[in-house]
Amino acid sequence: MSNRVVKKVLPEYFQDILEGKKKYELRLYDFEIAVGDTLVLEEWTSADPANRRATGRVLEKTVSYLHRFKLQDLWFSEADLKSKGLQIISLADKQYPRVGIGVMIQNERGEVLMGLRKGSHGAGEWSFPGGHLEMGETILETAQRETREETGLEINKLELISVADELRYLASDGKHYLNIGVKGEYAGGEPVVMEPDKCERWAWFSLDALPDNLFEGTELVINNFIDGLIYHPAR
Repeated sequence: MSNRVVKKVLPEYFQDILEGKKKYELRLYDFEIAVGDTLVLEEWTSADPANRRATGRVLEKTVSYLHRFKLQDLWFSEADLKSKGLQIISLADKQYPRVGIGVMIQNERGEVLMGLRKGSHGAGEWSFPGGHLEMGETILETAQRETREETGLEINKLELISVADELRYLASDGKHYLNIGVKGEYAGGEPVVMEPDKCERWAWFSLDALPDNLFEGTELVINNFIDGLIYHPAR
């Protein structure tokens, strides 16, 4: 059975991990952790114990590689270590697009549910509930799970309504997604901000009175839904 280890992270490192830029952790060997364990990273405002506080943002990462060493085991001289220091190099494979699922939920008035994004690409834009397709999940399973995790709502009678190329954030954030839109039947209840590090608030919008600042994936799903198309080429 894998273990969960909780550690503090400064904001600049937390954001780099969140955006996929930082794929390593250099930690003092004062705790036990193994490959397969979960490292829970909590964002804290400062390294100063007297002034720091938790921001509420948390990431969970599975440990895939672990190596322990002491400085005297390295082949660098003590003089070089003191004068030059060390640098950590992160290696990355060729990047591929990810699969994102957006869920359009309509209430009895025909309004759609959207959340104001924060803490990632598209921050400050309105987006459907949704997230990444995970290993072993189907599209509809992801749609139900993400809706439950983000809003606390349960949805039924799911159907595929859109497939789209999400390219707006490629230049600014290095994000390229195959965006899949799913429509789910609203079963009632009030949406709750379950992940305050990712969403500011939830609101219902009429399809003919949408906010201007729409998340690209959400905008693509809505356009395909209104046009009665599953896919419209991006170019």
